[in-house]
Amino acid sequence: MAPEQVNLTISALTLVVLLAAAVAAIIQLRHLRASSESATFSTAFSLWYSPEVQRGLRFIQHEFATKMEDPVFRRELDTAGAADHLAHPELNVLDYFDNVGIYVVLGTVREAFILHPAGQLIANLWETLSPVIAIVRRKRGKQMYISFEYLAARARKWIGRYPDGYAPRGFVRLPNPDIWQLADMGADMLTGAQG
Repeated sequence: MAPEQVNLTISALTLVVLLAAAVAAIIQLRHLRASSESATFSTAFSLWYSPEVQRGLRFIQHEFATKMEDPVFRRELDTAGAADHLAHPELNVLDYFDNVGIYVVLGTVREAFILHPAGQLIANLWETLSPVIAIVRRKRGKQMYISFEYLAARARKWIGRYPDGYAPRGFVRLPNPDIWQLADMGADMLTGAQG
């Protein structure tokens, strides 16, 4: 074999080995990212069930609207320092979603991991808690809860893209009749509850 052919064969084999190594490296990086992303999501999921976040969610659902009418409650938020999270449990929820937003902004977790299960909740919480954020930003700056704001903006886009929830192509929804709707409407009328 001529020296030129030997050099050409060696160059071709070297190229094949380098391409195989590059493919193996890409596969390994994808596995590492998936493992890291899974661990981050698991941590965020665990924190969701923490007593502080759950207390904040109960507070938002049952007491928040009334408390926001109290000027003292609002004044406690209008500080250059940290507000009291015991008096303001809604801040635990804001802090939680701001931290989750940081994971998404930095690319530690793909937004689909968060928005698929919680996109509607995030959008709803933004609507409910944005007055708190506006007050907090008066003295602490526009950067406060910016990652939660980003997450809420992404959630709105997600909901626009998947208004009935995300499902793979070809997925056929199962029948799901609301057999208790009429009974519950009657019970609500009797108790004066509003839906």
